Amino acid sequence: MSEALEPLVDKYIKLRDAKAKATRQFKDKMAGVDAVLTRMEGTLLQKLNELGIESARAVSGTAYKSTRVSATVADWDQTLEFIKENGEWQMLERRVSKDAVQQYREVHDDLPPGVNWREEIVVNVRRS
Repeated sequence: MSEALEPLVDKYIKLRDAKAKATRQFKDKMAGVDAVLTRMEGTLLQKLNELGIESARAVSGTAYKSTRVSATVADWDQTLEFIKENGEWQMLERRVSKDAVQQYREVHDDLPPGVNWREEIVVNVRRS
């Protein structure tokens, strides 16, 4: 390698390694923060439920409940066959469309074959 490039390559590798180390440290630190936030969300949800309320306003912000919905495929072959047979192409993405599955569920009071449905009440906090 050219002597002129040696220090540049060396410096680049050292900086890349330092960046990777800092990224790992940040991710490790944020994992701890995320764990604390998750526990706090659970506590807030529990308190809202105990009080029988949907939201609570504080000086710094508002904690409120919302429903998080997901539709996942348990069996792609079965679901794809259903979509093809029934022309329900609006359900098809690389995943099933949550909105299309929800509409189907509302109309048919059932889920398409091979699709899972999950709803959970979660708590959100927004700044004042």
